[in-house]
Amino acid sequence: MSGLLLIVEDTFDIPSLGGLIVVPGPLQQDYHGPLELSVVLKKPDGSEQFDTLRMQHVFQTPPPKELRWVCRLTGASKNDVPIGTQVWAV
Repeated sequence: MSGLLLIVEDTFDIPSLGGLIVVPGPLQQDYHGPLELSVVLKKPDGSEQFDTLRMQHVFQTPPPKELRWVCRLTGASKNDVPIGTQVWAV
């Protein structure tokens, strides 16, 4: 499976989760692929970086209007992923 997964609007560095959370994740109804995959980060300055993306469900009460995957990059820091970075499955 390849293609654009998301365009980063914000990031959250949460060390206890083991990676950098990037949002918004894809809608759960639109993505049915693997929950761990290799990705390329295409940054606004034209540079690229490879990483692993892990997706997971989040249980929230009350549930949000749109269910989205929580997306975690395992090898990137906040400085590596500027707003506007495109995350592509490879």
